[in-house]
Parts: sequence; structure tokens; C-alpha cells
Amino acid sequence: MKWITSAILAFSVLFSANVIAADTMVIVVRHAEKSTDDSKDPNLSEQGNIRAVKLAAVLKDASLKAVYTTQYKRTQQTGQPSATLAGLQLEVRPTTKENAETYTSGLLKEIQKKHRGKTVLIVGHSNTVSDIVKHITGSAVEAIADNEFDRIYVIMLGKKPRLVALSYDP
Repeated sequence: MKWITSAILAFSVLFSANVIAADTMVIVVRHAEKSTDDSKDPNLSEQGNIRAVKLAAVLKDASLKAVYTTQYKRTQQTGQPSATLAGLQLEVRPTTKENAETYTSGLLKEIQKKHRGKTVLIVGHSNTVSDIVKHITGSAVEAIADNEFDRIYVIMLGKKPRLVALSYDP
């Protein structure tokens, strides 16, 4: 239940009188718990699937207009329930060694071009979520531990991006 209180507080801050209708909301999460079925590209575990469904329930009223994932099954399986609930297809943006330096800036440019004024979910990895949030907001956030899967970053873009960090339990 702590996520409900956090969510109410976060959304009241984000939707205060200072928010312009054209602001874009970017929600950034790490993929849910993965299984050990494949060392390179594992599926979500049973707990991870439960968490992905819970994430979709948490975001059901967010009016998602896009769900971005990487090419890995764990990010796609985390984002799929949210995309399905919103009637969307996943937007898969592969991350590679070649685009590692420009991945986040390219993703942000695409979101600003295709989804300005809308709400977008980005599903990343423990080693990318903090970088994505910092790139978008200019604010450093705590790194995500290997066993941490419940953090949600809500970012309102605008003249000065606003950031709220939340957590949710399945």
C-alpha cells in the first residue's frame, strides 16, 4: 500500500498548476525479475511476470502512448502487459556496443519528436535506468542494485524537467 501513497503524492506534484498541457511524461523502470533459463537473454521469472502485470495495473490510468524496450526478452516481457492494457505495440530499440554512447540521446529525441505532450514508458536495465534518468533530468539518481526491481521514475519534461521516484510491490 505504500506505493499508493507515493503515487498520489507524486502525481499531485506533477500535475500542479505549473504543469503545461504540452508537457511530456516519461516513466522509466528497470525490467522485472529474470529467470535463470538463459544466461544471455533470459525470460522473466514467475515473480517477474507478476511484477510486470502489477506495473501495468499501476500505470493503467497513465494514458500511455508508447512503451519502449530493448531487444532483450526481459524488457519486452516487462513492458508487454502495460502496452497491451494501453492497446499499444512495443517499440523495440536495440542497444548495442555501437550505439551505447548515443542510445539515450537518440531515444529522447525520438520521444520528443513522436510523443510530445504524451506519456511514454521506458523499460531499461539496472545499468541503464540511472543513466537515462540523469540524461533526461540532469540529476544523478542512486544506482539500481542487482536485486532491486521496484523503482519507478516519473519525469515531466518541460523547461525544467521534474522528477519523482516511486516504488511498487507486486
